[in-house]
Amino acid sequence: MFGQTPESHDRSAGRSFAGSVNLAGWLRDRSPGVAERWAEGLLSGGGSWEGGADAVLRPFSRGLVSFLPAMLTPIRAEIVPLWSECAELYGSVAARRGLSAGEVIEEFHLLREVILRMMFERPPVRPGATLPFREVLLLNRALDIGVTQASVGHTDLLFFSLLHGSGSPPPLGRKELDEVSGQIRALQLEQQRIVRHAARVQPK
Repeated sequence: MFGQTPESHDRSAGRSFAGSVNLAGWLRDRSPGVAERWAEGLLSGGGSWEGGADAVLRPFSRGLVSFLPAMLTPIRAEIVPLWSECAELYGSVAARRGLSAGEVIEEFHLLREVILRMMFERPPVRPGATLPFREVLLLNRALDIGVTQASVGHTDLLFFSLLHGSGSPPPLGRKELDEVSGQIRALQLEQQRIVRHAARVQPK
């Protein structure tokens, strides 16, 4: 899986947006399934999504997973800030769900596990072929960024809660849940705009 040569790495790095669709295209096609498996895994992991917080569970899982395919393409630099912001928002919501920093990291690592399981169940390449090293590396880095930013969002919210004397962040109410869903949707719409623009400017 990780056994490509430096030469194949270089060829992969030189692909166009349209051609860089081996692992990226596979992940794009399976994004709904990845998101649903992640959501189900999060729900089965404990009761922290109770009390109304489950209203943003699937918006988060679908939204975050939707960023990953483009993170494996040449427009990655434009998508990383959106992915990071969404992951940070996930972390802040986790703090308001009462999770510890370690639990937030575990939830994000579950997404990595889901993707790896699906890659082995239905590989993105034909039998005997290897995955493009560069795309595998970019996927791993994207997930690492997600873990880091979710932890940052969690820590920042706890810090500001202590700074303002409340000690712990307040639970999520209906208004806050609606705002979170709106933020996720806005980030997705911005990504769609970037992807459409990239497709238009690509040479024919």
